[in-house]
Amino acid sequence: MKIIEVDEELYQYIASQTQSIGESASDILRRLLNLSSSSVSSTALDFAQPKETIVAEKALLSKKAHELDDSKVAVEAPVKVTTKKQSEQSIQQVVTKVQNLLDSKSFQEESKAVVRFLAILSVLYRTNPESFAQATEQETSQGRTRTYFARDEATLLAAGNHTKPRQIPDTPYWVITNTNSGRKMLMLERAMQFMHLPEQLIDQVRPFFTAN
Repeated sequence: MKIIEVDEELYQYIASQTQSIGESASDILRRLLNLSSSSVSSTALDFAQPKETIVAEKALLSKKAHELDDSKVAVEAPVKVTTKKQSEQSIQQVVTKVQNLLDSKSFQEESKAVVRFLAILSVLYRTNPESFAQATEQETSQGRTRTYFARDEATLLAAGNHTKPRQIPDTPYWVITNTNSGRKMLMLERAMQFMHLPEQLIDQVRPFFTAN
């Protein structure tokens, strides 16, 4: 074995390239220089290191290994998002606005489910933007394979070529519209539940979508 001396900065760089605990300096350099074991002489290359440096390096590598394990746990742990309960007054305001929309002649005479769908979402947002934002965040956090709501068209287009995103009128939100009436109702139901709206109101909305 031949010994060469390197400055501290170079040694720290080489040590930082370690991919597995116990990997030698020769193995690291061979990998960095794209040298296979058969293309170099059988004489091993190593660095002169004080005993204290070797001990410190092993401790550092052990610490990194633990940090990697901890980071994996953090990534794998599910993120739970809960919506803040709105005041009874705020909830009642939304209920009143939605009921007024459902009772309006223009809404009842509208034949297109997508227009009714966007109209209800627009009222939900305009009456209580904070609660609506929390509801869409909660929907996104559920681990679903499909993104339904976003703040830009590009996000929904990236989720699929046939999502047919439409901007919810008078809001900064976009929503996919290539779903049947039943799916649109399910999206409305979940949004309204996340906004803590009463089931009675949801039941009033349902006939406008399940009949199509």
